[in-house]
Amino acid sequence: MCKIFKVDKSSYYHWIKNGCVIQKIDKKLNELVEIIFIQSRQTYGTRRIKDKLVKQYGVVISRRRIKNILKYLGLSVRMKKRFKVMTTDSNHNLPIAPNILNRDF
Repeated sequence: MCKIFKVDKSSYYHWIKNGCVIQKIDKKLNELVEIIFIQSRQTYGTRRIKDKLVKQYGVVISRRRIKNILKYLGLSVRMKKRFKVMTTDSNHNLPIAPNILNRDF
């Protein structure tokens, strides 16, 4: 195709990367993905966004395309912190109960 139109390959890929027709057509889709993402308080990933698009708007697109849209819009998912089990804190200033039974373990 580049030979037919007498265009360099680098120019073609530069045109695709910096806003070709495809990205302009997808403005409405980008808005939908961004709305769903913000309504979820930035916690929905591609799977949940895809499910929401199908249920609410009837739009069927791939997770890969949603991932590229999120990347294009500069959105990233906020991960929840992993639950960490806290063990007994023996370095405290609270009173210690007396050993009434005098048992030595």
